[in-house]
Amino acid sequence: MKVAVPWSLSHYIPLNGFHPLYRALFEHAPTEISLEAWDNVKLHRHFASHRKDRNLVSTLATSHRLDSEAMASETIAHAYSSYFYPPDKVLTEALSGDVEFLHTAPFPSFSRPFVFHCESFAPVFFPLARQGNGSFDKPEDLRAHYGRIFSNPLCQGIYSHIPNTLESFSTFFADADIDRKLFGSRIGLSKSAVDPSIYPEKSIDKPRFLFINSAHQQPVNFFNRGGHVVLRFWKEFRAAGRNGTLVLRCGRPDDHTLASYGVDPAFVRSELGHSILWAEGYLANHEINALMADAHFFLLPSASLHSASILQAMTLGTVPIVTDTIGTSVYVTDRESAIVLKGVKQEIWYLDPQTGVLVDRYERMPNIAASLVSQLMERVSELLDSKEAFLALSYRAAKRAQTHFSGEAFAASFWETVKEKASKSRPAHSRSIIDKLKTSLQHCTIDRATWSRPFESPTQPMRLDTGTSNVHELGGVAVHIEGNPSMGLTDWSVFARYFNPGAPETTFATTLAELEDKYLAYRAGEVGNASRSWRRWVSNRLMPYPGLHSFVSRKYHVVEKLRTFTKLWLRYIDFKQARIGEDGYTALVLENVHGFNIVRSFHKYYAIPQGEGAFLVTKAEKRQYSRTYCAYSLERVVAKVNRGAMGRAR
Repeated sequence: MKVAVPWSLSHYIPLNGFHPLYRALFEHAPTEISLEAWDNVKLHRHFASHRKDRNLVSTLATSHRLDSEAMASETIAHAYSSYFYPPDKVLTEALSGDVEFLHTAPFPSFSRPFVFHCESFAPVFFPLARQGNGSFDKPEDLRAHYGRIFSNPLCQGIYSHIPNTLESFSTFFADADIDRKLFGSRIGLSKSAVDPSIYPEKSIDKPRFLFINSAHQQPVNFFNRGGHVVLRFWKEFRAAGRNGTLVLRCGRPDDHTLASYGVDPAFVRSELGHSILWAEGYLANHEINALMADAHFFLLPSASLHSASILQAMTLGTVPIVTDTIGTSVYVTDRESAIVLKGVKQEIWYLDPQTGVLVDRYERMPNIAASLVSQLMERVSELLDSKEAFLALSYRAAKRAQTHFSGEAFAASFWETVKEKASKSRPAHSRSIIDKLKTSLQHCTIDRATWSRPFESPTQPMRLDTGTSNVHELGGVAVHIEGNPSMGLTDWSVFARYFNPGAPETTFATTLAELEDKYLAYRAGEVGNASRSWRRWVSNRLMPYPGLHSFVSRKYHVVEKLRTFTKLWLRYIDFKQARIGEDGYTALVLENVHGFNIVRSFHKYYAIPQGEGAFLVTKAEKRQYSRTYCAYSLERVVAKVNRGAMGRAR
């Protein structure tokens, strides 16, 4: 059975795209399940050379846009339609599959049966409603519009691993047809997402605490995640004479905002580089795993549930410190497999009088911050004073993750029920024009062996500014953008440049190297820009003739190899002169790791001794600091520093 997973780049940003919570469904899918999702790099290359398919998608997308414009502008249906970019809707229909798999918020094509999985109820209406607002605007309109989606015969099942979410569905819609489609599911992380074999022996002598703002490292979640509670706790922890290390992987709010949440900015500044290590840049999944495995406690005094983070910590034997918000009890029990801080559920969750559904209001979180800090201090101190109690709790957390939250079991049970329901459903009416597009695009899907690529990649654009253009890593691809334009949501679609004349010109590639010389900043007077414009002119003229276009392109790249190598070498020389803070190439990642500062410069990480002046790439490469470590990942360079510190201690 083929399952269509219709996610394009313009969906990644608001809806989390390939969320880590669903990775197991892809990497542990039974062999009889074939998963189909678009590969944006392949789509980009296909549309660049197939004008007939470009015109076909544009025609169909224009029809969808006209349908949307015909709706009354003040309706929920019109607002919903405005977030389903017409080319993305066409590509969803054109994706091969017997059934569609959707998660978080439903945007089905209605061209075949679909199933839907979600964690929490309010985000189902995203972006028309948001979790934490405390109520729903126009609940009757929401009920009518989304009721038509879920009661439609093509909707085969609505799944969640959180019982309260299914109860909210039933209460909100009060529809017998929808009730029959509600199913509880298992949940679990893929083995490749978090490897329990890196679970180390944890000595409690020097406790380490980790705070990250979300599994997908969304930069705006610091306070909703409880970052202010963590920093207030740390001040009390240090004032009590306790030693340890607090690592924060998140964006750092300004001092004024921190102070408004009761945090002492002066204390934070005094501890930075000593007991507090603050990494603001994006870290890859394996780097987060290394930080998590190294920590004793994972701090999550959050307003809402973050399932993937809790499971990641439990799997690695890191004790989760969570709140009693809705959904936490699915994963952990206080004192048995975690520390559960009390008061959040009572303070921020309540029954919405209009809908009868439990809703939460994030703005009430500051009211209980002092209580959460006090509980944190008491419960952590209790474990630090009893090594045996900590080790037992750590072991039970890891054991529960292993036995109750298996990614293989999640995938096996979910796909079995989907297969059963899909086999009983009637397929949607076939449209010959879409069938032709399906046939033409059948080679543009992600290979099964490379599912890790979109899951390991950021779900928010990570930018490299080259001076004349930008390269973003997002959703498993590198996206090159000419100049420095303001990117709208739909501009990230692989088809935007063909549907909207004003959309920025983008180039999609699997790796930075595949972009060749596109991202290089050319020197004044160099003929590169003119050459590039000439190349595009020739390429556009040859697009209607794919065979000739391919032949000329191959010959051109053979001739260009030496010139491209020369440009890369010149760019590398420029790059080696980069100084910290002077451009976007170099950034401080961690301070005072055994007396070293760790700096990321382009694709490499360097550790240099504190107090030996500003970081210079050329100085680091020539080993002109008293000691220098370098590696291609944060995890490896930290390991080198640790080994060096152990050697000096001997």
